[in-house]
Amino acid sequence: MSNYWTLHVKDFAKIREAKIEAAPLTLFVGDNNSGKSYLLSLLWGLTGGINFGYWTSNKEKNNVVKFDEVQSLLDFWKTRDYGSLSDEPNASAPVNGAKNALPIEATEQRVLADGCNALLAMIKDEIINKIFNTDEMRVESLYLDIPFQDKFGINFLQQNGFALTLTHQPNPMWLQTYMQLSDVNALDFISHYTRFVLGGNIFIPAPRTGFLLTIKTLTQKSLRSAFGRELASGDNLTSPQVSYLEQIAALRQCDLEKMKPSIRGILDYVEQNIICGELKVTKTPLPELRYKPEGFDKTLPLYLSSGVVTEVTGFLSLLKFGQLLPICIYEEPEMCLHPELQWKMARVLVKLVNAGVKVWASTHSDIIIQHVNNMIKLSNHPDGEQLRKDHDYDEDDVISREKVRMYQFNVNPADHKTDVKPLEDGVNGFRIPTFGKVFRELRDEVWNFRIEKRRTLNND
Repeated sequence: MSNYWTLHVKDFAKIREAKIEAAPLTLFVGDNNSGKSYLLSLLWGLTGGINFGYWTSNKEKNNVVKFDEVQSLLDFWKTRDYGSLSDEPNASAPVNGAKNALPIEATEQRVLADGCNALLAMIKDEIINKIFNTDEMRVESLYLDIPFQDKFGINFLQQNGFALTLTHQPNPMWLQTYMQLSDVNALDFISHYTRFVLGGNIFIPAPRTGFLLTIKTLTQKSLRSAFGRELASGDNLTSPQVSYLEQIAALRQCDLEKMKPSIRGILDYVEQNIICGELKVTKTPLPELRYKPEGFDKTLPLYLSSGVVTEVTGFLSLLKFGQLLPICIYEEPEMCLHPELQWKMARVLVKLVNAGVKVWASTHSDIIIQHVNNMIKLSNHPDGEQLRKDHDYDEDDVISREKVRMYQFNVNPADHKTDVKPLEDGVNGFRIPTFGKVFRELRDEVWNFRIEKRRTLNND
């Protein structure tokens, strides 16, 4: 059984129904205008993009819903006999055996998972409205299937009453949330717990070049007022797009020596092999991204750089100067890239996953799909180690089948609704029906249009 949580949606925008398992590498493929960006935006909102606190406080005040089972669990934790507790949190220690750490049992996790879904059912319309800055979109149902995690735990400390830190081992900093147990109510706790389970993210939207070339006309403080719902709907940006612009506006030079080695290796790979130069950021109040090509002493503004530089900068800037969060949501990473560079970008996505970052992306690139398939085959090949060395791949280039999910988005011509289907993998990896259909039709044209074929027919 998979340890990944699964999102269930029904009648959301163009999507009739979807069941998306949040694997480390999750790819959306299929028709244009089929709802891939809608679903990525929804995932952004659920995994940290939207703060549930405002709505939960209002709902609590109006007594719209009660989380009795969650409250009973909190009351039990508050009155539980913990023996001797220190005054310092023990967040870095394993859940099992740590002085102040206790595992969250399966029955307790079920109560919390049910609480998450009660919360989502209560505020699903508000979530959708906030993500898309409109009242015109709806979702009929929104549900999370959250499996049992044997390494979820709570760290307790005695300090002005009980406090707790939710942790997940191994314990990266983004999988912690701290709250004062004596003060928190059930609804507040579930808001924190939902964020803890789902994680946090960065979102990289498709119109990257346009955003990057106009960022100097915007300021971080004006983004919400300039592009929020105060204006007519035609002038709006979605909340993930606004969030992206805010992150770009907040970029600052950082100490690369302190960067995690695996991430630094990915950064170096992108600069050396994809943009063939170095990305820099100025120290001005509103930072400006600039590009220093290989062999040049001076930097160039982005508007004088090539399309590949501006497109990749939309991702690279957050990797190099921003705050790297555990989920990277990436719309069409292949945009403006030559086939060779699409292949290299596919390597980057896999390397990110192996560095501990979840990557959820939409793509129309058969090259990216084929590279992922190749790396899955390499992970299972009896001569995989030797083949990896022969083809100059690193250990972090290879990915196992268990870490990958792919979903096909098909628009039904009868009602223009999208059906989202999981793609099954075989001996040669994932098969993409829409790609295969186009390639077969193109192959047939190549054959039918051959001059040699016409001459052969005439001779006959």
